[in-house]
Amino acid sequence: MALVFSVAVPNTMFTEPFASQVADTLRGMFGDDIDFNSQTERHSDELGWSGWSELQERGVEALGADKLPHFLSMEAWHGCYLPVKTDIGSLEFSDDSPNLDVGALDNLIPELESLGNALSLPTEDSALDELFQKYIEDDDLIDEDMDVQTFTQLLPLARFARAQRLPLWVVK
Repeated sequence: MALVFSVAVPNTMFTEPFASQVADTLRGMFGDDIDFNSQTERHSDELGWSGWSELQERGVEALGADKLPHFLSMEAWHGCYLPVKTDIGSLEFSDDSPNLDVGALDNLIPELESLGNALSLPTEDSALDELFQKYIEDDDLIDEDMDVQTFTQLLPLARFARAQRLPLWVVK
């Protein structure tokens, strides 16, 4: 199964009625700090599912868990990083819908930049794109270094999400 990061409003990510529940909950908590009327949408390339946990493991080895609290706060299946100041946590909904893990983009981005520096990876968007293209263009490399490929897609999308005032979704 592939992992895809998305920057979009909740109704692009979920079906009804859950999409409205998520949007209403976020709107109630953060008001207009999130652009719920945006038509902007961007997605990462498909990534190997293992890349998320592998990158988290490498992060713990390189920096320690205490330096990456937002990045380590969720698994790659039902969470989002928000373009607002918020604590790490989980949103609960009244029905049988799963909880939605949340973290802050303003905390995630510097954590990822520190991780990139610790792993000797580029942190500039253009250099990250160039690195990712090497994996795409070489059939022998495409199944290698899922953690690096995840990093090359995650950091630029996190910056884009913050600039657009939209959530960065890490949703299966």
